[in-house]
Amino acid sequence: MKSIRPNSTYRSPARSATRTTANFTAALTDLFRDALDLIYPAGLKCICCGAIIDATRTYSLCNQCMAKVNWITAGARTCDRCGKLLSENDPADTCFSCRENPHVFHRALACAQYGALERDIIFSMKYRGHTEIGDILGEIMWDRLQSLDEMEKQEIFQGGIDVIATVPLSRQSLLARGFNQSYLMAAGLARRMEAPCDQDLLRRIRNTSAMKSLTPAERRKNIRGAFEVTRDVTGQHVLVVDDIYTTGSTADEIAAALTAAGAGRVIFFTFAAGADVVKS
Repeated sequence: MKSIRPNSTYRSPARSATRTTANFTAALTDLFRDALDLIYPAGLKCICCGAIIDATRTYSLCNQCMAKVNWITAGARTCDRCGKLLSENDPADTCFSCRENPHVFHRALACAQYGALERDIIFSMKYRGHTEIGDILGEIMWDRLQSLDEMEKQEIFQGGIDVIATVPLSRQSLLARGFNQSYLMAAGLARRMEAPCDQDLLRRIRNTSAMKSLTPAERRKNIRGAFEVTRDVTGQHVLVVDDIYTTGSTADEIAAALTAAGAGRVIFFTFAAGADVVKS
């Protein structure tokens, strides 16, 4: 009998069979969704789970997904810097991450806490080409702004917004995807706010590695020097739109570039934000 070395790529028949079944199921699910895309136009499928809905559903979400999205609602306890939902066991007004890593941006705001459903919505837009979701997320962001009381609005925006900007993709990513999801969201929000949206205000001048597996310190190093501002923004209040806020490293790097170009205030606004993880 041949021995199996510790670093061998051998896989047991049971594990291989399980993986094959999982791959087949995933492929079948994609095929089913593609078939639904051909039969039912956008607006008649839940943007999260793909269930058939009618055109009256809020945000094109079925009742089940609408109830399960972890919305950040009016009056919720949120971090006074990044806008994340504060953990029940965090008595402070600022989340643990912001206490540990001070930020360059002035404030951030989010509509939901990032989880499985929020990921599915974003992935459907970014990786399945459902660009119509961008405008829906713009509507969600607009409604989030309307949920703020007047004191919160004044505290966050302090005199309004001069321009809405988007987080730029690298040239390679833009060519591969065909669109910038941040711009789709920003355009939907800007139309409702009746504010100018400048998708060319920020330019990515250096390619970066994927951030998912990096530590906060590695993220900051990875994104450093990746953006430039294309025009003078002296004294302007800039609202930057993106899909997800995690550690704030991208937001800080963009805020640093905008501040260096003269911006008076930088606010970061996303559909979803990560959880407030409190360390013991």
